[in-house]
Amino acid sequence: MENNIPMLATPISHLFKSDEQAKLIINHSDCLECRDHGIDKNYENQEVFHCELQPIHHLTEDQFIYLKKIKETKKDLKLISFHLASCFDDPKLERGRFIPRGNKISRNTLIKKASENFIRIKQIFGSSIQLAVENNNHYKTEAYDYITRPEFISEIVEQNDIRFLFDIAHARISAVNQDVFFEDYINKLPMDRLIQIHISKPGYNNVGEIIDKHELPTEEEISEVLHLLETHKEVRYLTVEYYRNTDELVSLLQILKQKINA
Repeated sequence: MENNIPMLATPISHLFKSDEQAKLIINHSDCLECRDHGIDKNYENQEVFHCELQPIHHLTEDQFIYLKKIKETKKDLKLISFHLASCFDDPKLERGRFIPRGNKISRNTLIKKASENFIRIKQIFGSSIQLAVENNNHYKTEAYDYITRPEFISEIVEQNDIRFLFDIAHARISAVNQDVFFEDYINKLPMDRLIQIHISKPGYNNVGEIIDKHELPTEEEISEVLHLLETHKEVRYLTVEYYRNTDELVSLLQILKQKINA
């Protein structure tokens, strides 16, 4: 596949519950994106790993050993991405969003810790496997202070010479909750280092707040992705984050493949 045509990297999820469903999804994907819950799955072409560890916080020796396990077991790995989830070291997840718990770590300390951690992470994965971080969605709690700001994300990416995983739904949620225009928000992100895009449609809760529901992308989200691919030829992977129905997922993968190739 040519470098300027992104690969459809589909997450290994509960939709792989039967061999038949797994084969159907795999047949309409170019490669797979593994998550922590699926580390023991042995499907071929697991080129991407999306890891929940946060390099902006302290990582234990056991967590570095876990990263070595990923490297050793995922023989097809080309990219591993990490979260920038919260500025607290032990946030509590409540109704789908983090609230403060534990210690709030300063912005400068998070930047410094990321630099220390990425030195070791690069030693583990070597030069043949790309590293990236993903933008998180912003909700109106202190747990998201500064870590969802585009300037912070850009500093992490650029200072450590890594790549960027752009989650469109996360960016849209962050823009709404930070009261900025979506275009202004993404223009400050490190889009020149873009390597992967996560696509899904955000939704709303029962009080009208925008939330990350991983709904099936519509024509609006597809058009948005196609525009990004047109302007960012370096994107290597496109990942649909939709987990409710196998047939709907496969249908969308077919549509995306046709539009990308066109």
